[in-house]
Amino acid sequence: MQGKDFKERDCMSFDGFCISVRIDIQRRLGDSFLVYLNDVTKNNDTKLKALVITEQDTNLHPNIYMEGFYDRYRNGVSLVEIEEAILQVYRESRTEKRLDISLFTDWKKVKERIIFKLVNFDRNRELLNDIPHRKFLDLAIVYECFLGVNDGGGASILIHNSHLDLWKVTEDELHTTAFRNTPELMGCSFLNMKEVLQKLMDSEGEKELLEGLWGVEEADDNRFPMYVLTNRYKIHGNGCILYKNLLKKISEEWGCDICIIPSSVHETILMPMDKVESYGGMSQMICEANRTAVMPDEILSDHPYLFVRETGKITMQEGMDYE
Repeated sequence: MQGKDFKERDCMSFDGFCISVRIDIQRRLGDSFLVYLNDVTKNNDTKLKALVITEQDTNLHPNIYMEGFYDRYRNGVSLVEIEEAILQVYRESRTEKRLDISLFTDWKKVKERIIFKLVNFDRNRELLNDIPHRKFLDLAIVYECFLGVNDGGGASILIHNSHLDLWKVTEDELHTTAFRNTPELMGCSFLNMKEVLQKLMDSEGEKELLEGLWGVEEADDNRFPMYVLTNRYKIHGNGCILYKNLLKKISEEWGCDICIIPSSVHETILMPMDKVESYGGMSQMICEANRTAVMPDEILSDHPYLFVRETGKITMQEGMDYE
């Protein structure tokens, strides 16, 4: 019997797994709920399958991504346990609030919620065709509507070209509004790497990046003074590098240029440039960390950037300005 169970487990495809889980959860929840599967394209053109559970009390429905649950199933976790875990995720993330749809039809209502974030330009070319954006070096500035805070994190909706048509506003106006709002709504966090490690970082990828860069588990403040820059929610906090005068102030305090190390879309590691031994070598180490320790949809770039104290600009490599 056990051999048959493992054989069936090996044969069940990802799609079959998703359909089976959807049917079971729909049966368990009953007719007052609607359970369906949705194909989601995330950052860097990453395609994921999401389970969506909807109910009458709310029009806000979290996506529950199935890839990780399928991996657990393939590693021996039963379908019953998988479904219980999915329902627990749903219970923890569900809300009884209803989103005011009129928010998205009235620019006067939505303008105070517009924020920006950074994504990789080449990895998101298809998506960028449908959304307002501005190219910055080899990255793109894109815009979101910030919905507020949920369980300590920020929730937002990506702005599309159709929104601009509806609001009768230009990308220039969107850009100006987002750069005014984002520092206030999202804030920033600037901590010494040692402080971050002592708090047992949430991002294992960032820890592995640090170990990959220096071959040590703990930063030496004197040899390698490094700092983690992100927003207060630690979600898409890389845009903090574009906050007005922030890097300029840091570079003046340090008395040198700044090496900007994109550990993920969520945070950046900053380091005094005079402590960097090899700019090119750092690119290789970032590439390796992205390949082994960072989720595909969380990669921002495969190389560091440089903030030049004298010019006040971010460049892609020392002495070259691509802006």
